[in-house]
Amino acid sequence: MSARQATDRKPHLCPPSKATHPRDRWESLFVYSFICKFTNLRVKVEGLATPMDFEEAVMSNEPNDIMTRLLTHFILNLKPQTRNLSADQISATVAGVFAEFLKTPGRTVFWDDELNANVDPFVSTGTGFFAMTWDFKLKILRQLVEFQLEHAPAIKATIDRAWGVVHNKHKKREVTPPPDSSDPKSRDNLQLLPIGQDSSRKRYWAVDESPRVYVSTNPWKITATFQTVSSSKEEYLALVEQLKAEVPSGSPQKRNKMEQNQLNLVKSLEDRVEVIDAELARVARIRKKIEQRQALYAQAELRETRTRRRTQKPDYVYSNGYGESEDEGDEYKFQEEEEDFSSGSRKRKPVAAPTRRSGRTATRNKSRDASPADSLLNWRGERRSARLGAPPDMQLDGEPAFKRARTEDSVVSGTSLDGSTNGANGTSNGVKVKKTGAAALKPTEVAMEQIAGKKRSKFWVYAVEPIPGTEAMDTDALTNEADSADPDLHPHENGSKSETDGASGTSPDDSLTDSPTGSGNKSVSYDRSMRGSLSPLPMDTT
Repeated sequence: MSARQATDRKPHLCPPSKATHPRDRWESLFVYSFICKFTNLRVKVEGLATPMDFEEAVMSNEPNDIMTRLLTHFILNLKPQTRNLSADQISATVAGVFAEFLKTPGRTVFWDDELNANVDPFVSTGTGFFAMTWDFKLKILRQLVEFQLEHAPAIKATIDRAWGVVHNKHKKREVTPPPDSSDPKSRDNLQLLPIGQDSSRKRYWAVDESPRVYVSTNPWKITATFQTVSSSKEEYLALVEQLKAEVPSGSPQKRNKMEQNQLNLVKSLEDRVEVIDAELARVARIRKKIEQRQALYAQAELRETRTRRRTQKPDYVYSNGYGESEDEGDEYKFQEEEEDFSSGSRKRKPVAAPTRRSGRTATRNKSRDASPADSLLNWRGERRSARLGAPPDMQLDGEPAFKRARTEDSVVSGTSLDGSTNGANGTSNGVKVKKTGAAALKPTEVAMEQIAGKKRSKFWVYAVEPIPGTEAMDTDALTNEADSADPDLHPHENGSKSETDGASGTSPDDSLTDSPTGSGNKSVSYDRSMRGSLSPLPMDTT
């Protein structure tokens, strides 16, 4: 008879919940209280500041940062070496951890009485964690919390230290005393106890400093109910006023125990008002920062950013022509090579080298019909070759024309413009000759710019003094040598007169040019003209 009763005994099953939101399920309070008391996720996870934030994350059907961080922390508490904890792989990781821990003989939320074993919930669903309903998510989270309380070494060590449990007492080791009540990991702070009861013996629960308050009947009965009575400060104050109104009036000595418990509950709720205000201000600051960051992200997406990558391929210019337009030059055309199989060799046609063009706007906007004459106007005195088509007046391959300084001495001087001797100025070949002193030219001497076989100097000049009455010499060789060295040998060719012949109006060169023969009477003997001169005598080149 007793054996039959044992087999027919119904299992201890709680009635299904009729809640339509996670706030009316006790699993929400259970999981959130574990987060507040055994972890620091409220500080680390952005956006997880109140129980309402946790409930919104549970109801979301898409992967979110809050739920991903919660699952990651729970999995690492159970298996510290676990990897693949990203948002796209966390579902498979949770399923693997469940498959491992459900093999234990202990009963879980997913216990099957007919099979007398735990059933893997992920196998029957076939979908990921985030795609499931909020009821399924709450069951998974609740079971993960129970696994941690039972198997996680860090959680078990925190509980043992708070309750003063010492294992292996026979071993000599230093015993750590339990933490003080002010410690967050103390026994008083780790326990989840109701803040009070009303006159009907309903329990009121509060986990953190938020205005969220839960109410339940006797939690030790399977028929216990659970619901939320306040989530904001207005609802919280309305709850306090309602409880005050339910207290019967009369002397405190005549009140029974239930009425006194309700008065104590009202006092406890009123003491939390200041703490709630501070918590609401903290949460408001956090949410304001989140909104500002999201606004900055939105503005950054709308704002057009400049990149350093160019949309067009740059064109480089290797020629020096300024008048080339965009279409000038040969385009690169691929030409296949022709094979001459008769001779057994291959002949390749010459292919014109590709020409790069400038990508500048000024070059693209130039007139394509510009003539070569117009392009030469842009040279502006640059050194150009005649092969490029430059006219003679723009060819500057030779030396530029010598310009005389417009000074008083240069006006008086009658020398040429090529750097020959100035009689008045005393300048020859760029050298300033003194008018007085031992180095001054004599009235009968003539400074020569360059003598054949002699190097031009910047510091001294050659002076020639013709001697009258000497035999005339053949000056053809002298003239040819002087003309080959410098075409402007004679210093007074521009009509200026020498100081010695200024009165008669003739120059010493007149006797050389007025001879009818043109050769015998052109000049005096060169060797005799050097007699009596202090200038060095050139070497005989004949």
